[in-house]
Amino acid sequence: MRKAIILAAGMGSRLQKAHERPKPLVDINGTPSIIRLLNQFEKNGITETAITIGYRGDEIIRHVESEYTGRISITWFENHRYRDPNGVSLLAAKDFVDKRVMLSMADHVFSNAAVRVIADLPETGSTSVLMIDRKLDEIFDMDDATKVLVDDDGRIIGISKSLTQYNAVDTGLFCISPELISALEKLEKPTLSEGVSLLGAENLMTTVSIGDGWWQDVDTPETLKHAISLISEKGNE
Repeated sequence: MRKAIILAAGMGSRLQKAHERPKPLVDINGTPSIIRLLNQFEKNGITETAITIGYRGDEIIRHVESEYTGRISITWFENHRYRDPNGVSLLAAKDFVDKRVMLSMADHVFSNAAVRVIADLPETGSTSVLMIDRKLDEIFDMDDATKVLVDDDGRIIGISKSLTQYNAVDTGLFCISPELISALEKLEKPTLSEGVSLLGAENLMTTVSIGDGWWQDVDTPETLKHAISLISEKGNE
């Protein structure tokens, strides 16, 4: 896989109370999460990245163009509806999805091993893939996690934060196909989970395990602290 998308348009209101920077620029063990993602993408063979911006987008552009010194080619897409769900942010970059591409939220932190799981997938195909974590006892904030119920073949039966029966959680890292874009375009204010459900009904959505890799979403002061502790404890690999 050679292309990736980062969704960085949201307001990050739960983290704003503790940090003045836009959420993708909050310092995580010395590096903002969006710069960390770009560095990891490059290490894993990504050569082109689209970044969807919205809230305080000019600040994000200035910071990335100043601080990212790698070789990835970056294309910016603006989502004027950044208060709407994350599926709308992805649709802002729909023209970038001409084949299967990696997709990440800007506020997620991953080990390199986790990124490699998706980066190693082929860029051809119509099926989208969600990376899931089955290590439920290691999830830091299960109440806020997007729960996933998968069958023995890795197909998604249900996905929602409110699921009561589940055997995995959504890590926020995907391999997406153009078919996911088509599914989201059918909805007025889509979430990614809704798009995943639509593709699942068409047998065009599957999952892959994070394995020994680790991840953490960073949207509150508590999860930021936990992400920093993970990096200190486990390292980037």
